[in-house]
Amino acid sequence: MATAAKTTIVEVSQLVPLGDLDPESIITPGIFVQRVYSLENLIAAKSA
Repeated sequence: MATAAKTTIVEVSQLVPLGDLDPESIITPGIFVQRVYSLENLIAAKSA
């Protein structure tokens, strides 16, 4: 689906440095991602 989309948004619970993820566990390659939405701030606000 991401290959046919005009814009692809990825939702993540935590941003990690480049190289920290196992390439075999990635479903959508980064070349198809235009936006990243991080839930870190939302999770911190809910737990406070």
